[in-house]
Amino acid sequence: MRKITVLFFIVFGFINTIKAQLEVNDTLLLAFNNDIFWGASSELEMGMYADFGKYGSTNLGDDNSTTCWAEGSEKDGIGEYILLSIPEKIQNIKIKNGYQKNENLYYANNRPKTIELSLYASYEPSGYVTESHNGFFISESLATTQFELEDKLGYQNIKTGFDWERILEELDHDNTFDKDRFVLKIKILNVYKGNKWNDACISDIKVIPNPYFDLTIDEHGLLKITGGDTDTLFYNTENIYQVVEISSYAEWIIFIIMPSDIEDSRVETIYELYNTKKEKFIEINDIYEMYGFVKKSGKLFLEGTDKDFNDYSICLDDL
Repeated sequence: MRKITVLFFIVFGFINTIKAQLEVNDTLLLAFNNDIFWGASSELEMGMYADFGKYGSTNLGDDNSTTCWAEGSEKDGIGEYILLSIPEKIQNIKIKNGYQKNENLYYANNRPKTIELSLYASYEPSGYVTESHNGFFISESLATTQFELEDKLGYQNIKTGFDWERILEELDHDNTFDKDRFVLKIKILNVYKGNKWNDACISDIKVIPNPYFDLTIDEHGLLKITGGDTDTLFYNTENIYQVVEISSYAEWIIFIIMPSDIEDSRVETIYELYNTKKEKFIEINDIYEMYGFVKKSGKLFLEGTDKDFNDYSICLDDL
């Protein structure tokens, strides 16, 4: 199959910066499909427009194993990469490795083995668009990690491992880049060799939305909503739950808990701490009232008082 390298319009930009601001490093043209902007270093048998060819990167967003992105280099795909836009705080993506139209095609082509994930801040400059693509300015890399894919059919989950709290704190002082949309670069570092062709392929990529949490309508329980899926984490008709505060990344929730049948009687207000990762309440005997969460020296603390109304603080990272 004939290979044609996609030429990206890349402009190295520079802006006047102040202390703690990021510089513009590259300019990219990315194509839109299924709520994500896509791009790649190259593609196989490119059509009239990059990313819309038979093996373009926009195929990665269609959740269809009969299509794929295939790189268009003259070698085995090592060093080639995909670009996609992601929302802030994304921790998980899923990759359907190789060309999964059928098992024979999967093993006939190269499959990425080791990949490098790099995160960039981005923004869209005004007027920088074409009929099929949008332009983006991106920063220097904010974070980089590596992951080894398994040589198997189906989706594989990848945890990005990015320290989003540090990244967003850095961007708080920046006036150039958006705070809610980033560009993720997935670079091939090594491959599983195909038994017939030398093209590295990926069938699909899914960006997994971060879960959010909400009380049930009757306030007797807590729901976890991830994309279109809803899970009930707990439900107790004997209690009513009110949220006091949710920590960054929604790992911790402070509740006020009251009996459902209090009527007009006076009851003691009870504070409880819930961990959404462990999906259970965490018992802390020494704290009576819980005020909220505070970050100190890179660690998260729960602030409140003991039963004698003395200030009390406990490091949640140690629990």
